[in-house]
Amino acid sequence: MGQRTGQRFGGYTVGAHIADGSMGAVYEAHDDETGERVAIKVLHPHVARDAIAAERFRREYETANSLRHRYIIDVREFGETDDGSDFMTMEFLEGEELSLLLAREGSMQPARAVRIVCQIAMALHHAHADGVVHRDLKPDNIYICAGPEGDEIRILDFGSVKLQLATGPKLTMLGTILGSPYYMSPEQAMGKLDVDPRSDVFAQTSIMYELATGEIAFAADTVHEILNKIVSEEPPAVSITNPAYPWSFEEVVRKGLRKDKLERFGSSRELAEAMLDAFGLDPDIERWADTPVDTIETAIDDAPPPPAVSPPSPPPFRSSVPPELPTRSHRGAKLVAGFVLATALVIGAWLLLRA
Repeated sequence: MGQRTGQRFGGYTVGAHIADGSMGAVYEAHDDETGERVAIKVLHPHVARDAIAAERFRREYETANSLRHRYIIDVREFGETDDGSDFMTMEFLEGEELSLLLAREGSMQPARAVRIVCQIAMALHHAHADGVVHRDLKPDNIYICAGPEGDEIRILDFGSVKLQLATGPKLTMLGTILGSPYYMSPEQAMGKLDVDPRSDVFAQTSIMYELATGEIAFAADTVHEILNKIVSEEPPAVSITNPAYPWSFEEVVRKGLRKDKLERFGSSRELAEAMLDAFGLDPDIERWADTPVDTIETAIDDAPPPPAVSPPSPPPFRSSVPPELPTRSHRGAKLVAGFVLATALVIGAWLLLRA
């Protein structure tokens, strides 16, 4: 850690170590010419010698550099250190990963979640329109910065992307599972190759669930158990953990987490628009992505209640025991009671006539 602090390469002076990962390390750095503060990501030397890893790193740079969106990390330059390791520079972000925020604060109130989900949807929609599927969307790869009106996200780490329209060497073996287990779509969990934007929609919905509950949707102790849950189970209802979210929101989550991708929302925008509708808000995701949380909260409070929707009720109880047939003594008692009642009515009528 910090082994490159003080080094100079590519016109940058490397400063403090920020983070370390399996493929590389991230440092604070300064542009020697302008003095601008940037982040610089450098491959570990042993990783740089792996041709596939190096190609994936270059692909990450090329993809992120081409996207250019407000809510996607701004990646700028690509180069090589004196010892042959590739590096890329990017905007320096001040804030924290969404995973750290959730670990510290737990579930979010709806207004804050609405703003964040709309920003995620805008970034993903932009990437998908360019033929890019992220494939590893998770709270670790969403950075929360403090903007003038509230939270502003940046989506990070396009190293696992699938380029829908690109040609070139395949960077994964057939059937290889690529992505973080907790947020994988069922098709990824089964090692299928037909990954498309709806796989990102599944991950986006899993993050929505976590924003609302503070819990991972498909939590388990082992990778095998996680993948099995993703493929065959449903997470607990959101309202069990956080009743601030209406059942209409629950329905959106259920659709976004459908096992068959053809039954999910067709795009990240559709998912976000359905979420807004669940809160009675108009489906303008650009508007709500840039609206202060207090204003969103007021709008939710003032919105007409969504159509009355309740969880599906269980089928009516039907006893497996047939109704008891009257016995002979029961029938006799009923006949006696009927005779007594009829006699009383006749006597009562006779007394009335006499009066």
